[in-house]
Amino acid sequence: MSIPPASSPNLSFLSNMSLTGFNVPPSGALIQPTPFTFSVPQSSLDNLATLVKASPIAPETFYTTHNISSSPSYPIGPSREWIQTAASIWVNSNNASDVGSDTGDKFNWRTHEARMNAIPQFKINVTAPSTGQVFNLHFGALFSQNPNGAVPILISHGWPSAWTEFIPILELLKKKYTPETLPYHIIAPSIPDYGLSTRSNATGLELDFYQAAEALNELMKALGFGEKGYIAQGGDVGSGITAALGANFDEVKAVHFNNLLVNPVEIAEVLALNLTITPEEAATLALGQSFISSGSSYMLEQGTKPATISHALMSSPIAMLAWLGQMYTEAAGVNYSFNWILGEVSWYWHTRSYGSSLWAYRAVWEPVLKGLHLERLPSPLKITEKPFGFSGFPFDVLTPPRSWIEHWFKDNLVFYRAHKSGGHFAALDEPEEFLEDLEEFVGIVKTQVDFGVKGDVLKV
Repeated sequence: MSIPPASSPNLSFLSNMSLTGFNVPPSGALIQPTPFTFSVPQSSLDNLATLVKASPIAPETFYTTHNISSSPSYPIGPSREWIQTAASIWVNSNNASDVGSDTGDKFNWRTHEARMNAIPQFKINVTAPSTGQVFNLHFGALFSQNPNGAVPILISHGWPSAWTEFIPILELLKKKYTPETLPYHIIAPSIPDYGLSTRSNATGLELDFYQAAEALNELMKALGFGEKGYIAQGGDVGSGITAALGANFDEVKAVHFNNLLVNPVEIAEVLALNLTITPEEAATLALGQSFISSGSSYMLEQGTKPATISHALMSSPIAMLAWLGQMYTEAAGVNYSFNWILGEVSWYWHTRSYGSSLWAYRAVWEPVLKGLHLERLPSPLKITEKPFGFSGFPFDVLTPPRSWIEHWFKDNLVFYRAHKSGGHFAALDEPEEFLEDLEEFVGIVKTQVDFGVKGDVLKV
């Protein structure tokens, strides 16, 4: 499928929508977050355009003249032609006067900014109890003004995406509900050390999944969601964070995943059981095996030499375009537009956050690729009592078969759905289906957990 560009013929209207109640934090918030609007200075946009124009593109070789469809055996990275086309679009349609003109093969950063800023955004400082670090966290949110109360939901993104991955579902929620009828508080952070989320002592202490989870739990407590608790949802890096949240924090009452980070030992154990696997699930497992054998080199580089790759990518926008762009161009089953890819690359470039985002790969490369230091990767299998939900998308290499999910979570699986399309970035690929799953899961959880919402009936 093709990811549609933002449709924003009346951007001032979209921006005004964010100021009609969705931006009011709950009265029970322990810390009032600071409203935030993201705007890159024009001088920075001009500087990026200058760098793109001045950056040499690799000469023609066997490798740079072959792409995903014509490479000899497996994808070997973006072709020179793709880079040239993307670079041309990047610098030639970045005129501020063209706001609202994005299509799949055009790009305007100001249009992306306007779409972000149509969602209420905030910053807040929280302190991690375990380390004393102060996290300055950025997040988008839709706060409910429902007089009956609302269920808090934390949604965590991965790499190389951002909180922007969830904008399509946030837009759907704004269309479906008013602030007075919205039954949820939706919190979509830039996860720690990604995007606009920073922390003290960032050069003195390496982050890991458990510290990131702790920081986001403190965020939810600061917003007033600690007493009754909240639901955590995640995929990719967000999947690891959600696993840590669900296993370690009482405030998390239920978890929903759209993919799972499990280690080779856990996979070997379930394979030995010879559980039923459908042909469709076998095809997804084959994608995963192909990814490990020929698509995981970026994980090894980012996990073992984060400084080297940081210097290379953060000094050249063309290098960053090639590195991040390949993650989207080589994604199976989904066709991402230049507009979307350039928006994500620009986000990492303008926030200068690529280098700091690599902590997850430092933590994950040995457990996933070598089966070593398994404790560095939080295991979702440790969540054995809290309601568990899973949405499977066929082109996501981290989607296990249903039989595995039912075996791992036989005592607490309350929701499962397999989809016929969609890949790794499910909220972006299939926002309607993703949101439908999440809402159905929340409806089930509300019969088991008291979130303080009037009218909810708990099943005994």
